[in-house]
Amino acid sequence: MIIRLLAVTGIFLVSSAAWSESRIYSTAVEGGYGLLHMQTARTYGKGVFATGLKGMVMNRKTSVLLPSGSTVGEKDNTAVFGFPVTFGLTDEVDVTASFYGFNNARVWKDPYDATGGYSEPEGGLGASLFSVKIRLPFNPESRVQIAGKFGALFETSTKQLDGMNYWWSRTGTDIEASLYETLDITSFLSLNLEQGYIKSGSEMYDDQIVGGAGIQLRIRDKVAFNLEVANRTFRGVSPQSVLKAGDNPVNYLSPEGGSGIGNPLYVKDISLDYFEDYVVCTPSLVICITDNIILDIGANVNLADQVPPKETIQGVVGITFVNTVRSMIDSDGDGVNNRIDIELNTPRGYPVDGRGVALDTDGDGVPDGIDKQPGTTAGARVNASGIGIDSDDDGVYDGIDMEPATPRGCPVDKFGVAYDDDRDGVPNGIDLELNTLLGALVNVNGVAQDDDGDGVPNGLDHEPDTPKGADVDEKGVALDMDGDGVPDGFDMEPNTPKGILVDKSGRALIRQEYSLLKEGLIRLNTINFGIGSTEIDPESNSILDEIGQLLRKYPSLKIQIGGHTDNTGIKEINYKLSRERAIAVREYLLLHFPDLKRDRLMAVGFGSDKPLASNATVEGRNINRRVEFVVISQDELINQNINP
Repeated sequence: MIIRLLAVTGIFLVSSAAWSESRIYSTAVEGGYGLLHMQTARTYGKGVFATGLKGMVMNRKTSVLLPSGSTVGEKDNTAVFGFPVTFGLTDEVDVTASFYGFNNARVWKDPYDATGGYSEPEGGLGASLFSVKIRLPFNPESRVQIAGKFGALFETSTKQLDGMNYWWSRTGTDIEASLYETLDITSFLSLNLEQGYIKSGSEMYDDQIVGGAGIQLRIRDKVAFNLEVANRTFRGVSPQSVLKAGDNPVNYLSPEGGSGIGNPLYVKDISLDYFEDYVVCTPSLVICITDNIILDIGANVNLADQVPPKETIQGVVGITFVNTVRSMIDSDGDGVNNRIDIELNTPRGYPVDGRGVALDTDGDGVPDGIDKQPGTTAGARVNASGIGIDSDDDGVYDGIDMEPATPRGCPVDKFGVAYDDDRDGVPNGIDLELNTLLGALVNVNGVAQDDDGDGVPNGLDHEPDTPKGADVDEKGVALDMDGDGVPDGFDMEPNTPKGILVDKSGRALIRQEYSLLKEGLIRLNTINFGIGSTEIDPESNSILDEIGQLLRKYPSLKIQIGGHTDNTGIKEINYKLSRERAIAVREYLLLHFPDLKRDRLMAVGFGSDKPLASNATVEGRNINRRVEFVVISQDELINQNINP
């Protein structure tokens, strides 16, 4: 069984789908797409022309028979050359013709007499091999390929060599058949196998069983390492059996009591020996110098258990030239020859025009061969299958849709623009108020916004912060019939005379109340006391009663009651007098208005420290003698909202 093991080492990985981009079109010694020795199951393809030159050189020691009858060992640099030519008839069928020659080789003087010695070194033509390889019609990019080869080795050689190279320089016409399998184990590693049989036409040698295995490891896109093991096992007489018979000349040449050929057991193998006749291991490096020129460098290492003269190793060098006949090539199988095909990589099955350009009837960029929606509207965006994309699902394809983000469920026009009858920016499909006034601001549901709740939507409201409850006109402006600054609707005195001060509810204010709430104090010179006394003059009671009523109206205010004097008299006495008078005022208010809280009223005496006028005059001293009610909780004043 022949085992040809082809391996290619790689750090640059290519996918099986991209196999054609990393092909290493090296030809084998016997021609065809392959390694140094064995072919693979792949073919070159229609119109591809591949030729090459392979040279195998070895240093061989041969025992030469001298006229005296003695033998000497001679060393020769024997070489065998192969010139294979392969042409791709179709993508699945390759035909090959290979021609061979030898040089500096010693051949047997008598091929039927292993003891007759060898000739002087000579050269000459070898055999000629013609074959056809047929690959099963798998996709060329498939990881698995299977092919069969049929051929004949014709008797064009006039000499018969033995040893490792006997196959390419010998007499007789043989018929051969082989089966090849190729498996891409990974994107960079392939396994190749061969099983074959040779029907011998030699008068001397018998049929052979052929086997081989090889791996190929693609190191880079243009570099590969191969390792193969090749084996030929003879079913009977082989070069090795004849050589072995030569080691036993008596039994071979002189049978008992007779003459001629002796015991056939010394000539013919009595059992198959797969490791005796021909087993070689061939490592090689393949380098693509250009897209058309490939260089092979390797060696044949003899593994067979042979008798002398045993050849140990051969150096192998080869070069392959690959080109295409463009007039025959249709790389993409679209029916348009490469010579006029503008698109050389059209996927198989795509309809094309006369120039090989894939047809795209609807112009969406997806060829008709895979377009699942061949009538897509012009301008529409489509997916890889040619189906129109409608991102917002409104029935109008993207590319045509002028509003590609229309909310789902909204009716649109032919351009994908959502209908908006009230023009509020919210499409009809989600607008909860379809008749919103033009210009009104709305929320996401199309409902008009009215922040101040006056019935006039934002956007149309000229006073968007009208107090709630106020009556407004059609522009949202608060109505104020009495002009007191308090809008109708919550003005509790809507008919206040012009010029009258009012509180936040529109009620008229007395002057003291306005002063208290607006200025934070009430300053009175009308509260009178006896001279040097703290007793309140009864004429001042009515004024204090008004103050009590006013403080009762605003129970949250804290009040400082301050007593003030002029500078007449002793200062310390004035301090005491002013404080006691302030206390007298406080006690009056608490007595007559019991609902007032004591902790809200604080009595303080300032004496003459805070004059409002000059104490040099009677008028100034009268002004300085006073009682002040000062709000000391200023934050509460903010809440009173007095309208001036």
